[in-house]
Amino acid sequence: MIAYLSDRANAATAVGLLCSGAATGLVVKGHYEAGVALGLWATIADDVDGEIARHTKGRTVATKAIGKALDGFSDLLFGSVIPAIVIASFIESPASAVFTAFLILIGAVRLAYFGHFGLDDRGYSTGLPLSYALPVLAAILLVDHTIAPLELGVVLPAVFVALSLLHIAPFKIKASGTLVHVFTIGIAVAASAGLLITSRAGQ
Repeated sequence: MIAYLSDRANAATAVGLLCSGAATGLVVKGHYEAGVALGLWATIADDVDGEIARHTKGRTVATKAIGKALDGFSDLLFGSVIPAIVIASFIESPASAVFTAFLILIGAVRLAYFGHFGLDDRGYSTGLPLSYALPVLAAILLVDHTIAPLELGVVLPAVFVALSLLHIAPFKIKASGTLVHVFTIGIAVAASAGLLITSRAGQ
């Protein structure tokens, strides 16, 4: 099993999974800024592994299939599980469990649909990619820390219900291409740095 991680694209996906796993551990312990900052690097790995896969020749059917499955697990972690844990921690009612289940279900449905239909010939996908979830969460946390305190128990659920509906909405969005990847990676790096800086400043 481990041998399939020697494939460069699968190795990049594995790095993303390690980032997502460590980020999950951090947010469970209440280290939200550090966890989200690390989780953003999983989204970067998600951008990179696809590009590596497309430029790697001679990948076997098994290697591709295992890479696709690993990629789906990573996407679910950084796109649904990490945001769900952070948001649920700010909801002071039993509704937090319902909200967590809702986010994870939406993420799973989105990934299952994408796993079957994928990108069209122009590099467009249906619905908003899950990779947008953590940057949105990071932006809200940064606003809360640097501009004005927010009622996160209200703001986060409201924003993420809308975001979840966009994940499964029937519209097309450009999800591949050099400019898309440069933009998303740049946003992830900037947001990650911003969270770490504000986190240290608040200590």
